[in-house]
Amino acid sequence: MRNNSTWAPSALSPIHWPKAAWNPWLVLATVAGVLLCMFVPAVVYVVIYDIIRDGAQAHPHVVMPPPFQLLLAQIVTYVPLVAFLAVVLPMLSRVSLSELGIRPPTTRDVVVGLVGTVAMWLTVVIAGAVATSLTHRHDTEQAVAMLKGLKTPLSIATFFLVAIVLAPIAEELTFRVFVFGALTRYFPIWLSASLSGLLFGLAHYGGKGQFITVSIPLALGGVVLAYVYATSRCYWSNVITHATFNTINVVALVFFHAS
Repeated sequence: MRNNSTWAPSALSPIHWPKAAWNPWLVLATVAGVLLCMFVPAVVYVVIYDIIRDGAQAHPHVVMPPPFQLLLAQIVTYVPLVAFLAVVLPMLSRVSLSELGIRPPTTRDVVVGLVGTVAMWLTVVIAGAVATSLTHRHDTEQAVAMLKGLKTPLSIATFFLVAIVLAPIAEELTFRVFVFGALTRYFPIWLSASLSGLLFGLAHYGGKGQFITVSIPLALGGVVLAYVYATSRCYWSNVITHATFNTINVVALVFFHAS
């Protein structure tokens, strides 16, 4: 499949797409669909949670802590998002899911993913250190702050599931296969990687002036992830990079927080 002309090298981007691929209007419609998949289930969940909470005032032990509520909201967001993109992406790109890289990884794909982990970790750590030295702020990503608010074994296990499994699966499908893939249809790879990385960083913006300290380092990490996808052309290479990166950070946080 990779030797097919659809995947021939390009001077502008890592692949050639069919002429009908990534129609701009259809891409915009898909962006709207992605936003609906992200927000509608979460809003519905929060409304249901509020109803349950209001009806359980006589039984305070039934009410979930807010961080755990947010975790469950993320889960009900990621599942429909992944299902939606799995159906829509082949129609948008005019190639199969396998040609989009959603296929069993080879040994090379795994190696690329692990090398990408090292590159992403170094990039984010160095960029974060520079941002901290410039701003004198020690901001943390929202997920990190969330973990500190979780107390029960169930809530912590759910956090690990979201951070290490569900988030990499959903975010790599969104930001690399969809966003980066669509951008490479029209722009050079360096610009496609930069734009998709910026969107990735902004998606993790937690407010309170965290653009420099959180979004920019993660945006640079997103650029690394884009090049992992361009190099391997395998979605699972990106999941490996992203999941391993998150695992390192979560384990380090648990260790130092416990200490």
